Amino acid sequence: MAGANLSADDALLREVSRSFYLTIHHLPEAMRPAIAAGYLLARASDSVADTSTAPPAQRRAVLGLMRCAATGRADADDLERLFMQLSGPLAQAQPKAEEYRLLRRFGDCLLMAEELPAQQRTLVREVLGTIIAAQAEDTEAPQYTEAAETLRYADAVAGCVGVFWTRLGYAAMGEQFADPAEQELMEQAGLRYGRGLQLINMLRDEEEDAARGRRYLAGASRELWCDRAERYLRDGVDYARRLRTFRLRFATLLPALLGLRTLRLLRRRKGAERVKISRAAVYRCMLAALLRSL
Repeated sequence: MAGANLSADDALLREVSRSFYLTIHHLPEAMRPAIAAGYLLARASDSVADTSTAPPAQRRAVLGLMRCAATGRADADDLERLFMQLSGPLAQAQPKAEEYRLLRRFGDCLLMAEELPAQQRTLVREVLGTIIAAQAEDTEAPQYTEAAETLRYADAVAGCVGVFWTRLGYAAMGEQFADPAEQELMEQAGLRYGRGLQLINMLRDEEEDAARGRRYLAGASRELWCDRAERYLRDGVDYARRLRTFRLRFATLLPALLGLRTLRLLRRRKGAERVKISRAAVYRCMLAALLRSL
């Protein structure tokens, strides 16, 4: 987030994600721009994938253009077609004002990514290529019947973010991020951490997804998926412990603690009631992350 757009980009981040904004806001400056740009671009493509009022074929076509743009392969004609779609019918179809603004500012988000150092820009492009390709599956109302399908999808939309986060950390901070000899171990732990966070999303949104014809949690019982999610989030706690600065440990640990808190609510949920962490619980998780990061 560079130059005069800093405050506007910061406000957009705050609007589209209350919890993830807390993470980005507390990251070391060296990592913050790439994480913010990647998040906003992925969140915009996710909004398109979830626009149920648009025909699946239209959404897939727009996602294809977004993937080309986010990976640096779009030409001028591609970008013109994309911006016409995003600033018109797709933006108007968004149920939330912040998602409307996000789609209309997709070009600004692309510029944020383009302004990154070359190695960081390459990492952002790689992870977005994986994420947007997986999001395109959502337009076809997936019906996963095997656990391996669930895990493959979770890795494609979130596990890859853990790997990206790790590679970005080493690229931006070197030895200040974590022990260079442990990079492979950290990438695998990051993948499992991202997988766990995505399983939390699937468990929380299971009824809503079912109403839209989507089934992500295959075969195994809900309790077993809860157990798996908890195990992967514990990997995230260990991942955070290995980081070398307080700000990194805090920013990386907080989503795991929020996820574990959400999981406790999910285990106690009755029926299809919506699970949402209270503001007080968020503050308690922040305090716990603070104390455990010292």
